Amino acid sequence: MIELMDWLKKHVRAVLYALLVIFLMITFRDALEEQLIRVTHEERYSHAPLVFFMALYLIWIKRFEIKNHNDGPWIGVGITIFAGVALIVGELSAIWTIVQYGMLLMCFGLAWTMIGKQIKKILIPFLHLFLVIPLPYMLDVMLSGKMQLVSSDLGVAISRLLGMTVFQDGNIIDLGIYKLQVVEACSGLNYMYPLMTIGLMMGYMYKAPFYARAALFLSSVPISIVMNSARIAVVAVLVNQSGIEAAEGFMHYFEGWVIFLICIGLLLLEAKLFNIALKMNNRTLAGSFDYLETRHQTEDSDAKSNIQRLPIIVGISIVILASLSTFTIKHRDEVIPERAYFSSFPLEINGWKGRTYEFENGENQILQLKDYLLVNYNKANTNINVYAGYTDSQRSGSVPHSPKACIPGGGWEISNTKLHEVIINDQKSIKVTRMLISKGESRQLVYYWFHQRGRDLSNEFSMKFALLYDAIKMNRTDGAIVRFTVPVYKSELESDRALAEFIQQSYPLLPRYIPD
Repeated sequence: MIELMDWLKKHVRAVLYALLVIFLMITFRDALEEQLIRVTHEERYSHAPLVFFMALYLIWIKRFEIKNHNDGPWIGVGITIFAGVALIVGELSAIWTIVQYGMLLMCFGLAWTMIGKQIKKILIPFLHLFLVIPLPYMLDVMLSGKMQLVSSDLGVAISRLLGMTVFQDGNIIDLGIYKLQVVEACSGLNYMYPLMTIGLMMGYMYKAPFYARAALFLSSVPISIVMNSARIAVVAVLVNQSGIEAAEGFMHYFEGWVIFLICIGLLLLEAKLFNIALKMNNRTLAGSFDYLETRHQTEDSDAKSNIQRLPIIVGISIVILASLSTFTIKHRDEVIPERAYFSSFPLEINGWKGRTYEFENGENQILQLKDYLLVNYNKANTNINVYAGYTDSQRSGSVPHSPKACIPGGGWEISNTKLHEVIINDQKSIKVTRMLISKGESRQLVYYWFHQRGRDLSNEFSMKFALLYDAIKMNRTDGAIVRFTVPVYKSELESDRALAEFIQQSYPLLPRYIPD
């Protein structure tokens, strides 16, 4: 018993820290469960559990290097306060991404408070954990869209270098007999996120100057992009020779694993080249890395200990207060307003006659839409396409998909983007994002905005701020994106007039389907 008490007294900071982290995990388990769902269903984050245990191991083997002092603890207290505010805001809005980042930031700030500037000894494990928190949905979708297009462009370029005749239309690669679509799963993020984690670990262990270690980590991004494009090119060659089976099932996953192993091999080759450049070519590749074996060091005596207790007490108090303050928030059930379904949306509006159609590739499930509207309206040989995608809850991060991300994937080039005012009536006008897009000789005008809880928001960033505010004040996160598209037949001015006329006539119908 006396030995146990002596051990607890000696390791009181570590025990307190572990108990507080467990307390945070229990308090904010909803956000952890949401993260677990994304990790389970999204391949790009499937390595997260392994990273978690790896981070714990890295912290464990550094335990003997942590001295018995905590110089500079008030910086950690400041981080803990910021994290506490983030947790409260995240719980009020039930936007789990904020809670997830807030939790990890609070753990980091509390660790800084307890060990001070020695936090740099375990900084890399925390960075690993930050890398596997899923990005906010809007940012993730926009990044994925950009990566799909880059991967398609490079994949086509590599295919042509291999002597193939390939036609590209956005994310569609036309081989003549077959057409390959570079979908979200082929964007390269499935390679990039795990490879960045491996690159960070290799850079951490690599025995070289800081700039070489940083370069080793940063190079994981271009390597993953180029190799994913090479994979697309290889798939195109195999499909051209063996049929579409080469892009499906086992072959698809096998090709992915082979390319990923090549990516790791390229990082190791890069380390070898650095050895040569730094005149360390006599060093073996295995000897280039510090495998971080546990090192027992002479511990400071009690006389040398310099623990500032007040910051630790303040930090612990902040953790407890921030956590307890959220218990009353957890019982707020989100308000889901009643609405009419888009299936009853009028197909005749002041002479405009419409025909509905549906997504063909399950886009509504990818976008996590509760309901959507796709209609082509025609009047006097003018065609206007209308799309509205409604989400009853955006708390899990499934915000409306920005056209800026998906339009280039269809082969269209965004020629011009600006804010534009549309007058609805004498009392009301709305701001929309106006885009001129082109593909070859074809041009189209696109107007879109976010119709959210009675607000008409012209861009993605104002939409996110309004979402946070309304989630806290109204306990609602429902909303939709509304998009109108018209071909440019004679002039942009004429197409602007057609869109303005149709929006004036159709806008009053929206609140029935997208509640204010």
